[in-house]
Amino acid sequence: MIDFDKEEKIEFSNKREATKLNNRTLIIDAGINVFVEKGVAEATVRDIIRSTGLASGTFYNYFKSKEEVLIAIFDDYALEIGTKIRNHKDEPKNFEEFLSLKVTRFFNYVLERPEIHLIMANNHNTLSNFSLNTPQIILEIDYLKNEIKEGIKKGIFPDIDFDLFGLVARPIADSIAQDMLLEKNPNVKKFADKCVNFLINGLLGGK
Repeated sequence: MIDFDKEEKIEFSNKREATKLNNRTLIIDAGINVFVEKGVAEATVRDIIRSTGLASGTFYNYFKSKEEVLIAIFDDYALEIGTKIRNHKDEPKNFEEFLSLKVTRFFNYVLERPEIHLIMANNHNTLSNFSLNTPQIILEIDYLKNEIKEGIKKGIFPDIDFDLFGLVARPIADSIAQDMLLEKNPNVKKFADKCVNFLINGLLGGK
């Protein structure tokens, strides 16, 4: 029996964790590429595995199906975009300014990572029967609702139904983001303003 010292054990553990992370990243990236190229309905686990260069057994150590890969893609996306949106010490003067800051950051990120929205746009019929409310997406919506609650308490936001707002804000923003991606050189401000105006005037009755 080999007796590893403490430093060797730590090094071995770090390498193992790095390998696990690298394998997961390979699978996620391959899944994105395959779903964009073939569509969710036509894509298979074999397609994803072939794109990774990993053994099939390695794939199944991480995911049981292509659906689990898809969930992980949207979950990771929600964490990335949520971090970009939340990691600011904003002090908006009103609800419109609050929304404008959030939506503008969201649309800028969509332009950086358009492939996620391409999956949604090109697989609408398939995804309509598939829940996109992954754990991280739900958590990010809760973060948003909590920020709105605080704004209401401070008296700078209107007394709105934040649960309803949390329910409708994401699909509206996603839909407008997909329209934005259809343009060659999209003006982020134009689409952000459209989204904010729709949320305030359409859903909140101009409150």
